[in-house]
Amino acid sequence: ILHAGSAETRHLLQNTALGDVWGVGRRLVERLALMGIKSAWELAQANPKEIRRHFSITLERTAQELRGVPCIEMSDLDEARRHIMTSRSFGKLTDNLDEIREAIRQYGQRSAERLRRQNGLAKAVLVFLKTNPHRQDLLPHSPSLVLELPRPTADSREILHAAGNALERIYRKGHLYQKGGVMLLDLIDADRQQLSLLDTPQSDAERQRSQKLMDVMDDLNRKMGRDTVKLGMPTPGAAWHLRCAHRSDRSTTRWDELPKARAL
Repeated sequence: ILHAGSAETRHLLQNTALGDVWGVGRRLVERLALMGIKSAWELAQANPKEIRRHFSITLERTAQELRGVPCIEMSDLDEARRHIMTSRSFGKLTDNLDEIREAIRQYGQRSAERLRRQNGLAKAVLVFLKTNPHRQDLLPHSPSLVLELPRPTADSREILHAAGNALERIYRKGHLYQKGGVMLLDLIDADRQQLSLLDTPQSDAERQRSQKLMDVMDDLNRKMGRDTVKLGMPTPGAAWHLRCAHRSDRSTTRWDELPKARAL
């Protein structure tokens, strides 16, 4: 057992690189180095208020833990998400329902993928839209709606069906929307689900088919790249696509963005 303030603890922390501390990634290591903090010991001795002001409360808690002050509950590390949300600002303002539907479909699929990665099931889906609150010339409208799913599920098809229904009910023609999102609520562990009398029953065969289909989709997207297999094809150049005018060339991953050499 190591005791805070002991010579053994100090020696261990002095010889522990920052990158080996839980929760301290490469970018944090670089930023901390600019402050002269290069080891776990130096992080432990840093002023907690300064760490919080320049970085975050999470890193402050990590520094306190290194000093022997308990700040992080063990359950916090393994606790599953209480909700999962995918949300983006649109590249351009739009009132086109078809384009917004495509965006909600993409966000719903992303949320469902994250849900399956944590082996969870969702009981409800929330969909929201937002107009630009800083534009005085636009009609304000920020609707949202929660729909319960027929049963706890991680199947993208069922989640997208509910998200589509919610969108149809909150969308209003004439409003230029700036942002949209999908949130999965009332998450439970897939291994501990307990159906209620109000849930729509599902046969074992249907459940197995659903799980196999989602497993195949996730496996292909993991091996072949994101969106190799997806539900619905997005329209190229739709208003909801992110603007990437200042993005650097992706010469290591895109054939059409390889540098071109010319002989003079």
